[in-house]
Amino acid sequence: MILLGTTAAILAMVLWTISGTINKKVATGLGTHVSAFLYVLVSLIPVLIATMIIGTYSISSFGIETAVVAGVFLAVGFIFGFKALSTENLSSVSALQEIMPALLLLFGLFILAERINQVQFAGIIIIALGTLMTITTEKLEINKRMIPAILAVVSWSIYWMIISYSVISAKTFALPILISRVISLPVTLIYLLSDRDAVSSLASLPSRIRTNRTAAVLLILVSIASFADASGDTIFGITSGSSVFAIGAALIALQPMVVSFLAFVIYKDKLTRLQLIGLLVMLVGALILSVL
Repeated sequence: MILLGTTAAILAMVLWTISGTINKKVATGLGTHVSAFLYVLVSLIPVLIATMIIGTYSISSFGIETAVVAGVFLAVGFIFGFKALSTENLSSVSALQEIMPALLLLFGLFILAERINQVQFAGIIIIALGTLMTITTEKLEINKRMIPAILAVVSWSIYWMIISYSVISAKTFALPILISRVISLPVTLIYLLSDRDAVSSLASLPSRIRTNRTAAVLLILVSIASFADASGDTIFGITSGSSVFAIGAALIALQPMVVSFLAFVIYKDKLTRLQLIGLLVMLVGALILSVL
């Protein structure tokens, strides 16, 4: 079981890294509206397959309701995430995902009335400091275009908080994720329909694929990224509640930094010294919360 759980955690990290690295190209090539919709649409495939393999089990009305609410926040996270990637470099956007462990702890503190120790509190402060450094420009001003990236992480954190209740109710990871992804689809569709240019872009995509190699490549990339992300979510469920969950949590903390490094290599992202220090500070804080 330990070997299986560790392997699942590593595989999930690899899949999320692939997805995170590709998403920048998708966001700039297809735009926020089209990217978010196609991303959710394709993500239904691996989750549906996993649900059929694992089984649906029984799920209470509470479990269904929480999965539905979680799906809305998941969709909002995708929308804000692609919005941030369409304007900002991947390194900074990805690194802000280190905020998530701190947000989950704060959720436990204020909503569930849980207690946190001094080390965890220090980790939260360290992540907050690193976040401030990461979103600060060379002129020591807050980069407002990074706000969507923060909102994306907040939305995804709320998603994981809520979906955990559904997972406990269903006694399986796949079915709640499937329900949440199904709910995410109409949310991203509504967002897509709110922009006429985005609708026209999606409608013309089939014809562009036949004549434009770039359009075909973008469609392939969004499919790969979405498939990898949803598969990573499902596979990581194997580590939930197991003795290797701490290992999985540590890998989650490392994954955004791996993506940031790949962004530097592939996209030639440029970071200021302050942003680079901020990234490292957030990594330290996230590791403290994940391991200690």
